[in-house]
Amino acid sequence: MSDPALFLQAVGLHKEYRQGQKALEVLRDVDLTIRRGEFIAVMGPSGSGKSTLLHVLGGLDRPTSGTITVEGEEITALDQDALCRYRRERVGFIFQSFQLLSTMSARDNVAFPMVFTGVGRRDRTARADKLLAEVGLAERAHHKPSELSGGEQQRVAIARSLANSPDLLLADEPTGNLDSATGSEVMALLQRLHRDGRTLIVVTHDARIARHAQRVLRMLDGRWTTRTTEKKS
Repeated sequence: MSDPALFLQAVGLHKEYRQGQKALEVLRDVDLTIRRGEFIAVMGPSGSGKSTLLHVLGGLDRPTSGTITVEGEEITALDQDALCRYRRERVGFIFQSFQLLSTMSARDNVAFPMVFTGVGRRDRTARADKLLAEVGLAERAHHKPSELSGGEQQRVAIARSLANSPDLLLADEPTGNLDSATGSEVMALLQRLHRDGRTLIVVTHDARIARHAQRVLRMLDGRWTTRTTEKKS
């Protein structure tokens, strides 16, 4: 009988890139099982494969081999259109560099993903304002990224990641460009989102960030190491 709490299962993930005649292996037979509502941190040095893993789990890239199944749907078998729908509707991405559109206000940045799911302008604006209020930026809705601090930009990016009510949040070094105090504020926000029931995977170099997770997995040279920390609920 299948586990009703099982959310995501990856089996035998392998990813390589060609460099001329040479194959660069980035992921090597990675297995991963995640339960719904779990908060996992993935740690490891630069080049260990952490970000590549996040990209294939989120459908931004395809593994060279292996399977990823999310609640019974094998996303590695989806065609390009279906994979786009998966990214758009089920996954929220949070990046180290924020990746906000510089010509748009905070409100328009948050509303932008909803354009692709057919949400009308009035409803997009209302939801964007609600999400900005939830991350403490109601008064900054009209400001462009260049007018916001790094912490404010990351909070806008988090609000944007929630625009289409995703099941899964993937955060790649979300505090990497922030000072420690601001990083702690961002992590407190991510913890709150996890308590609200979202499944969260965070890639980080920072042990202070990883300590917030329920489970810490460590990666080296594209493989899991044997050092895995499981925290009490």
